[in-house]
Amino acid sequence: MLVLLHLFVLFLLVFLGFYVFVADPRSRANQTFAAFIAFLALWTTKDLIFWNFAGSAVTPGRWAAASFIIALLMQFALVVFAWVFPENARTPKKRAAVLFAPGLVLIPAGLLGFLWHEAAFKEGRFVIDLAPLAYVFVAYVYFVFFYGASILYNKYRKYRNTQRGQQVGAILWGLLITGILKTLANIALPNLGI
Repeated sequence: MLVLLHLFVLFLLVFLGFYVFVADPRSRANQTFAAFIAFLALWTTKDLIFWNFAGSAVTPGRWAAASFIIALLMQFALVVFAWVFPENARTPKKRAAVLFAPGLVLIPAGLLGFLWHEAAFKEGRFVIDLAPLAYVFVAYVYFVFFYGASILYNKYRKYRNTQRGQQVGAILWGLLITGILKTLANIALPNLGI
């Protein structure tokens, strides 16, 4: 059943990304939104393979590395989207270079397994013993997330009572709900042993 759910979500994500991109392929907002959706599709594919196909080439360490890195890349796409939407503005290159620079250290750290001491299955449960650098990584992911949300909030205030304001407001609601759910699922519940 989980396989069907993953496949259904993957299909919806690919369809949504394709639909938005094809609607206006030259729009920076559409391009970055499609990139964000592509990272969500990668996230779903990673989980589909790891959780549904035992004995696949995806080890717990590889799954953890992919999870960390895709989470960060999704936030990068969110910030770029926030910079360009709804005006179809250009990405501020210097600001992007400064904001994304820690990724030059954190992404290789994830690939090399420096974010955890152990990632394995024990007694049928997935267990990961995080290294201190993992907490820095997660703090950075949240920082980038809140930075992107703050850009969108400022745009919401700028465009309030317009169609653009309604669009940005809907995105902000989505970010709020996603932020709460990801914090519950990835931080709160695992710390409670659930």
